Amino acid sequence: MKRVFLALLISLSILPNAQAAPKSVAVQLGSAYNALAGTELFLLSGKNSIFISNPVVKSSDIQVTAIDPSGNQIWQRIIDSGVDEVAMAVTSDSLGNIWIAGSAALAQIAETPTSLIGIDNPDQVSIDGTSPLRTDMNQLALWKVSATGELLGTYLSPEKFVPLLTGISASNSGISVIGSLDGKPFLVTASTSGVFGKVITIGTSKSELNAVARNSDGSTSIFGSSAETLAGKKVAGIRDGVLIKVSKTGSITSLVRSSALKASRSWVSGDSSFLVSGPVQTGKVIESAVTKFTSAFSPTWTLRLPSAGASTTLSANGNSYLAFTSRGAISGITGWKPTAPSLLVLTIDSKGVLKAATALPGLLTPLSLQYSPARGVVGLASGEDGTVSIFTLVSR
Repeated sequence: MKRVFLALLISLSILPNAQAAPKSVAVQLGSAYNALAGTELFLLSGKNSIFISNPVVKSSDIQVTAIDPSGNQIWQRIIDSGVDEVAMAVTSDSLGNIWIAGSAALAQIAETPTSLIGIDNPDQVSIDGTSPLRTDMNQLALWKVSATGELLGTYLSPEKFVPLLTGISASNSGISVIGSLDGKPFLVTASTSGVFGKVITIGTSKSELNAVARNSDGSTSIFGSSAETLAGKKVAGIRDGVLIKVSKTGSITSLVRSSALKASRSWVSGDSSFLVSGPVQTGKVIESAVTKFTSAFSPTWTLRLPSAGASTTLSANGNSYLAFTSRGAISGITGWKPTAPSLLVLTIDSKGVLKAATALPGLLTPLSLQYSPARGVVGLASGEDGTVSIFTLVSR
């Protein structure tokens, strides 16, 4: 009997769940205010908030506006070639330059009209047809804007179809852009001087590429989902979250699938620290999963929380941040019992332990999380009425 009791004590001492349970955190209240009207993309640049919109005047243009913490406009840049251009994704590089990815049209060169002098044309019928003002928006475009608003470069790559972009990442080794062409997911890279590589197609319309991180060695990490075999890896659930590493030469060197059986899972957010999040649906149950991976795509910790599915992540200041649409009470968080889906931001330490929870009343869907030493963590989210707001984790 003594031996059994001693063995039981030893086994309890080495089990992870024998450790003291983490202390509960009380939900805190953050702050929110309206973003610039028409904002579609958001970035922090030092103390300034960078708002990007796609206004339509005579053509579709790109408007980039820098606003300081007091709400004063510091500068504004309109990108307008005379024909259409649309911004779809944005990032910044180590020098503070702003890189915008999107699609653009080229101005159509008008043909010289044929002279009618000396030609019998009593009915004044136009012999030459009217030339179109632009081509289709099938140019994959990169715009480089300095931290002070100067347009430093416009780089175009002609494609057969209109590119629909979902992510961009920049490092000293170059630029990586993901999206879809004719329904097929793709990756394309470019040098910092705007020289494009060839388009690399990954899967079919049964796969999605949602987030991208450019690595310092020129390789690219991609986060998304797939309901088909990729790189020889078969589907484990209904739809799997996938993590893909592509070498600088364009070959897939690693691909890891989630293993949630009978579930539909997707990674919709991810960064260079391999912090990812996304929805997991099993039957009618929907959760948001957040996982920290190593560079070899091995999970170090993970959390699954009841949600409405939308989420985004950020690695900054030694912490992991998850912004998601929460729909119920969460174990370990006191004072959080939403009566309707609402935005909640969690601060998580390096071991996956919850440090803080911040509520943002009136906001619903997280769109972006950003960080700068001058401003801390700042996010972009939409409310139930679609109004877009900026939020911080500090109550005013």
